[in-house]
Amino acid sequence: LSLLPLSIFPIMSLRLLVGVKRVIDYAVKIRVRPDALGIVKDNVKHSMNPFDEIAVEEAGRLREKKIADDLLAVTVGSNASQETLRTALAMGADRALQVVAADELEPRVVASALAEVVKRENIQLVVLGKQAIDDDCNQVAQMLAGKLNWAQVRKRNLRGCLLVLMWWR
Repeated sequence: LSLLPLSIFPIMSLRLLVGVKRVIDYAVKIRVRPDALGIVKDNVKHSMNPFDEIAVEEAGRLREKKIADDLLAVTVGSNASQETLRTALAMGADRALQVVAADELEPRVVASALAEVVKRENIQLVVLGKQAIDDDCNQVAQMLAGKLNWAQVRKRNLRGCLLVLMWWR
C-alpha cells in the first residue's frame, strides 16, 4: 500500500472503521422534483458511494498486510442503508454497524455519530472516502478528526482516488 509508510503503525493489529454512505447510484439519470425543491429519490436505484467503495477496498488491503485485524463498516442513516452495509460485508468488512437516523443529515451530525462509534468500539484507524457524490460536502472527515483530536491525512491510492485516513495520537 503506497498510502503511508508502514513504519508509522506500531507492530500490532489495528481496529479499523470505514464509513459508508448510501447514495443514488452514479449511473442513474437524476430528475428534479415537480416542486423544484430537490431531486426525485423514490423508486431510484441506490448504492454505496463510489469513494466509500474505494475506502473499503483500501481497508481490506490493510488487513491483508496484517496492519489491521478488525474491519468495521459504519453507516449513519435510515433502514434503507442496510443494503450498503451488506455490500461492505460482501467486500470484506468483518462487521457492520448502522446508526439509525434520518436520511437527510448534516455533516456535523454524521461526524458526531461516527466519533461516538470510534470511542465505543475502541477504533484506532478511520478510513473514509474523500466525499459523497450526492452532496459533495467533503466535510465529515475533517469534522470527525477535529472531534476526536486525531491526525488526518489525505492521500491518493493506487488508482489516483483520494482517501482520508485518521489515526489516534
